[in-house]
Amino acid sequence: MEEKNIIISTQPLAQAKKLSALIQSKDVEFISMPLIETETIDLNEKIKNTLNKISNFDCIIFTSKRGVSGFFKLLKDLEIPNNKIKALKFAVIGEPTAAELKKYGFKADYINPGNTSREFLFYLLRDFINNCDKILMPLGNLASNYLPNALSEIANVTRIDVYETIKLKEVNKSILNKIDQNDYHLLIFTSPSAFENFIEITGYKPNNRKLSILSIGQTTTNAIKKLGFDVQITAKKSTIEGLAVEIINLIKTRQVLSLKKQTI
Repeated sequence: MEEKNIIISTQPLAQAKKLSALIQSKDVEFISMPLIETETIDLNEKIKNTLNKISNFDCIIFTSKRGVSGFFKLLKDLEIPNNKIKALKFAVIGEPTAAELKKYGFKADYINPGNTSREFLFYLLRDFINNCDKILMPLGNLASNYLPNALSEIANVTRIDVYETIKLKEVNKSILNKIDQNDYHLLIFTSPSAFENFIEITGYKPNNRKLSILSIGQTTTNAIKKLGFDVQITAKKSTIEGLAVEIINLIKTRQVLSLKKQTI
C-alpha cells in the first residue's frame, strides 16, 4: 500500500480547511494543528479618533485579508457608513486581499504584483502613491513597521492596529508526538508568529532537530531561518493557492520517485 503524504498545517482553522479542500488528494493525510488565531482589536481612543476622521485620508493600504475584515468591523462598531470612504483609493497585497475588500463593496485600485513588503513598497512608490498625501494603514498588532516607516518619508502615514494575533498554547499532543517521531512529510507555516509559538511550545533547537518545512513566503521563511532552522520549500506565490501548488508538485515528485524504485 502506497504511503500517504502526511501534511501538518499550523494555520488558523479556516485557512487550513481551505488548503485541504484545494489539495483534494487520496495520497495526502492532512492534519490541522492551529498555533495562532486572530481577533479584531477592541475600540480604543486612537482607533475612534482616526476612523471618525476617515474622510480626511486619501488612500488606505491593506496588507492582509484580516486587516480588511478588522477595519470594516470597527467601522461598523462606530456606526460609520461605508460611503464615508467611497472617495478614497485602495492598495492591497495580493488577489485574496482584493477579494476580501470586494466583499465590502470596494474595488482595489492597486494590487501588488510582488510577494514581499519590499516589493510592495517598490511598486507602491512606482505606481500608486501619487496624490496620496495622507495614508491609512490598518494592520495587525504584530505587523512590522517597515512599510509605514518607509512611506512616512514621502507622505503622512497613520497606522492603526485593527486585529491582534493570539498564540495558542493548547495543542494536540498526539500531533506533536508525530512531529517528534518524524512521522510526517511537511510542516506548513504561514506566519512568523506561528513558528515562534511552535518553538516556544516544543523547545526545539536547530542543532538537534531537523524539520521539513513548507513556508507561505519569504517573510515567514526569513523569520524561520533567523531562528536557525532550514526551510525546504518556500511557496512561489504567498497565498493558500500557492501552498496547494507546492504540495501537489511534491506529491507528484514522490510518486515519480516511487515508480522509479519499483522498476529498479
